[in-house]
Amino acid sequence: MDEAQQEIKEIKGLKKKQLLWGNLFMLVTFLLFGYSLGNGKILFATWIVILLVFVMVVLSLYTLITGKVIGTKTTKRIRAFDRKRWGQKKWRLLNITHIVLYIGMGTGLIFLVFNTDFDLLNPNWFSFIFPFLGAWFGYNLGEISRIKKLNEQGAND
Repeated sequence: MDEAQQEIKEIKGLKKKQLLWGNLFMLVTFLLFGYSLGNGKILFATWIVILLVFVMVVLSLYTLITGKVIGTKTTKRIRAFDRKRWGQKKWRLLNITHIVLYIGMGTGLIFLVFNTDFDLLNPNWFSFIFPFLGAWFGYNLGEISRIKKLNEQGAND
């Protein structure tokens, strides 16, 4: 096995590990929102999500400006691999795209918080479960397809 295939095998394992942690995060988020919904504290949970989105924007901007990744060893290794594989120009473009999407999501959530009367809102589980599970499914599908695509690229190289 040559060095490139070994590196792809390593990244594949790291991405699977990252997917596992991402699913754990989604499960905790699902339980947090389920609990908040059941206790009428959905506004509090929404502010937590806004705070997390703000942190993601700051970290992404830091990475874009300095080129340094803040995160676990796994995250740093995967990002270094992606940067090398995509090239500097595409890597910067993708980071800018992520920042714009995070800012748009955060702005939308803030707009929602200030324009929704949460006292009159009578949310139920079904209005929450299906969109969340759809996002969770989409996240898994996207990550698995990227891992598979990585394998195919390694086999074609």
